[in-house]
Amino acid sequence: MEPEKVFKRYDIRGEYPEELDEEFAERLGKALSRFVSENFNKRIVVCRDNKQSSVKLKQSIIEGLTSSGLKVIDIGEGPTDYAAYFGKEHSCVSVQVTSSHMPLDFNGFKFMYPEGNGFTNENLSQVRTNFRQNKFTQGEGEVEKVASTSKRRYKDNLKMTAMRNSSATVDKKIVVDTMGGATRKILPDLLNNLGAEVIDISDEKNEMPYRGPPSPKPELLDELKQKVEEEDADLGLATDMDGDRVRAYFDGEFITGDEVFCIIGQLVGGDSVASVDTSNALEDMMQERGNKVYYTRVGDPFVMQKAVDENVAFAGEPNGHYSITDFVPYNSGTLSALMLAGTDIREKLDKIPFYSVQRDSLKAENKEEVMDSIRNRVEQEDIISQKDGVKAKFGDSHVLMRPSGSSQKIRLISEAEDEDTAKAGVKEAKKLIRK
Repeated sequence: MEPEKVFKRYDIRGEYPEELDEEFAERLGKALSRFVSENFNKRIVVCRDNKQSSVKLKQSIIEGLTSSGLKVIDIGEGPTDYAAYFGKEHSCVSVQVTSSHMPLDFNGFKFMYPEGNGFTNENLSQVRTNFRQNKFTQGEGEVEKVASTSKRRYKDNLKMTAMRNSSATVDKKIVVDTMGGATRKILPDLLNNLGAEVIDISDEKNEMPYRGPPSPKPELLDELKQKVEEEDADLGLATDMDGDRVRAYFDGEFITGDEVFCIIGQLVGGDSVASVDTSNALEDMMQERGNKVYYTRVGDPFVMQKAVDENVAFAGEPNGHYSITDFVPYNSGTLSALMLAGTDIREKLDKIPFYSVQRDSLKAENKEEVMDSIRNRVEQEDIISQKDGVKAKFGDSHVLMRPSGSSQKIRLISEAEDEDTAKAGVKEAKKLIRK
């Protein structure tokens, strides 16, 4: 095994069983147990999504954890926010067996702190070191399986948080596409409970999960779009495999991630944390209310760690990750979907300031060298932020230039009050990079 291949920036994932298997999972449990024992109490919550491979991987990581002396609280099957929620409730680290929106022949693991937010790169690296160097401890742990009342309590809190931030009832026809993933038995049920007429795409499927990759990108949601139009539904909602992302289809188009973020901001209020690639529209709206937006690097661990540190009301990224922190400081596609269902979306969209956002990328074999060159060429007075790459003014546009985390590219995001100006920002940024 080559841990470098499956230990990613924010989690662990790889092809099953070629890159990670049951032996890997048991050894990972031992490596994680050492880290947890040295830094937290000796309890840990373990959950899984509903892929078949997750069943065996979960059992194997539990064996590794208990052989090293930890008490495992086995909460069964559910979304990742379910694991984070109960880790917070039990004041302990939590683990989710999932590879989220990756192809169905992948699997993996996510780790969350007792506060509920995901592990930072530094701590994930410590677990990797334990794994590589066989830094394990011996002990006699135990497994406690939680009662079904625990999931009901989680669902009740989801419902109450949604009702507190939007409407107590949902008088809408809603099409739901859970990909047959971990929210399949949760989101449709809660929408029904709130009064919605739910058309669940999974009811027509024989196998769960039924879509690969289980990702709510608009280009993968033709079935949702078609079903909304066929049924003359008010709204379409989709979540990914482990339920940490949401996508909404409304009034003939997919709502952008920035627009969802702004809708949530209007519903929740208070200070927030956003990744630096978030539209200026959110800050405009929040400043008008007297609230502050804190910015971080792109990436869930950075956003959620800042959310915990600053004790903000909500946090997220325009990629579909949103958290209402008094529920748990972890992304909940289920909670975000419930809140969208319970609000007047058109009214909220009409209140969002318009910005044109243009995206592009350039190939870069040595991303860091290119970024150093960008920093040297941009005038200091034009720099807006250097939290993640460089965000700078190019005329009347703001352009974020940052190294991709997954490919040899520099990603460009230009934003302005009209499309032509935003496109001009991309053009000028490319000229600067190519000098």
